[in-house]
Amino acid sequence: MSEASGAPRNAPFTALLMAGCRGPSDPVASHCGISHKALAPILGEPMVEHVLRTLAAAPEVGSIIAVIEDPALLEALPTARALLDEGRLRITTAAPSPSQSVTKVLDEFSPYPALVTTADHPLLTPAMIADFVAKIPAGVDVAALVATERTIRAEHPETKRTYFRFADEAISGCNLFALPTPRGRNAMAFWRRLEQDRKKPWKMAYSLGLGTLFDFALRRLTVDMAAEAIGARADARAAIVRTRYAEAAIDVDKPHDLELVTRILSSRRARG
Repeated sequence: MSEASGAPRNAPFTALLMAGCRGPSDPVASHCGISHKALAPILGEPMVEHVLRTLAAAPEVGSIIAVIEDPALLEALPTARALLDEGRLRITTAAPSPSQSVTKVLDEFSPYPALVTTADHPLLTPAMIADFVAKIPAGVDVAALVATERTIRAEHPETKRTYFRFADEAISGCNLFALPTPRGRNAMAFWRRLEQDRKKPWKMAYSLGLGTLFDFALRRLTVDMAAEAIGARADARAAIVRTRYAEAAIDVDKPHDLELVTRILSSRRARG
């Protein structure tokens, strides 16, 4: 099979779980008095444990590679320990930034097809993963999951998300990405350039070229046009996948997110 065609459609994904530290300025870690946001407690356990259980329960996921500065921080956790004993989990050291950490794992383990998510996404469910994987277009090298503003506000109008407003709709990222083929690695270098501007849509549009910036300024840029522009800049076929799950877009960036996520998970448990 050629690199362009990627892995078979039924091949299990390797999940890359980013659990690295964002430094002393991280508001959630500071609020909780801990070194890593991934260890913030939710319903009596670190939120990274919630994500690990979800990844382990998803039929689409085979093995898991977790990335953190000090592997011992994860090795001590019950779910991580069980997955390590089963041989489903590896823990490796993080690089200075998320994009560099992903690139490091891709180069060391060649884990294609790969899913990338973050430890601050405790609302992630196997159903969200299944829905995303089913909607990834054939032949793409990188795909990102997003939720529309309409989807999010219909279920959780109280949550504050960062929205990117395009001509056709406003979207928010869901911290879930797919790299079905090795060519998806090309997107990591482009991601590295965007990391510092991830909350600044104008600067991100500028990085896609003047034509894209003009379309964005004139409100002519659609979501799919943006995906095409990203793919062209990154030398990879890119796709944006829309989710029907509002909670896929709710991660834990601020202390109030921690409170909201705790309420949602408590409600899920009450419903069984």
